Amino acid sequence: MLHITERLDRRAATPPVHLVQNYRPSQPHGWPGTPGQTGATVGGHIAAKDFTHKGKSYRIGLLPFGQPGDSPHPVYLDVPSDPDIAFKQTLAEAFGTHYSFRYTGGFRGRREFDVQSYSVFAEGGPASPMLGYGADLYVVYTPDLRRGDPAVHDTLRWIQVVKRLGPSASAKSQVDNAGRPNPFYVHGGRISIFGDRVFNVAYKNAPDRLQGPPPDDSALAGVGFKAELFLAQDTGRKNAAGKTVVNVFGGIKHGWQVQEQRP
Repeated sequence: MLHITERLDRRAATPPVHLVQNYRPSQPHGWPGTPGQTGATVGGHIAAKDFTHKGKSYRIGLLPFGQPGDSPHPVYLDVPSDPDIAFKQTLAEAFGTHYSFRYTGGFRGRREFDVQSYSVFAEGGPASPMLGYGADLYVVYTPDLRRGDPAVHDTLRWIQVVKRLGPSASAKSQVDNAGRPNPFYVHGGRISIFGDRVFNVAYKNAPDRLQGPPPDDSALAGVGFKAELFLAQDTGRKNAAGKTVVNVFGGIKHGWQVQEQRP
C-alpha cells in the first residue's frame, strides 16, 4: 500500500506536459502562402543552418531560451514571462482602451499544443544575389476537454507579441495583428485542410529579402526575432468599464537569430 501511495505522490508532483514535440514533414497549414502556391510548413525541426551571403558566412539558429544542448524547442508558458517582449504591457498599451485581458494561468489539461514544425531556413547561396531567411512554427491545438480546456470554437483566437532583434531593430515590441483594429493574429484559428477541420496557428517569420551587397557588417549579424504566442478567447462580454473581455490561456515562446561565423 505504501508503494502505491509513493507512486501516486510522485505522479501528482510531476508537472503536466502541455507542449508535445510531434515534428512532421512539410504539410499544408490552410493559411495563405506564396501567391500561386498552397501555404505549407517548412516541416520538421531544423535548429540551425549555415549559409553564405556576399562572401560572409552566417548561421541562423533557434533561440535556446535556457534549454541545454544545440537543438532547442519552443517553450510552453502558463503566462507571459519575458520582460524584454513585455507581452502584457505591449498588449495593454495597444488595445487596453477597448479590451480587458484576463490571464487564466494556463491550461487545466494535458498535451494541448501539438508542435509539428519548428525550423529555420535560408534560401540562397554564394551564387545568388538574393537571400530569404527566417523560421517557421506550426502548432495544432488539441484541447483536453475532460480536464476543462476550452473547446474549439469560433471565439478562440491567437495573440502574438513580437520583439525584433538586431542593431537596427525597434526597441519596442509589437502586437502581431497585421494592423487590424483587434489584437488577434491573422494566420490562426479553425480552418479546413483538404476536408479535415483543425484549429491551428501557422507562423513563418521572414524579414525582407536582401539583394545586393550588405550596407555594412551588421546587415545580418545579430538580426533575429522572438515572440510569445498565446491562445485566447474573445468572449464578446463587456465588463463594468465597457471593455470586451478576452481570456488568455497558455502560450508558446519561440524565436531565432543570425550570427556571423568568423574563421
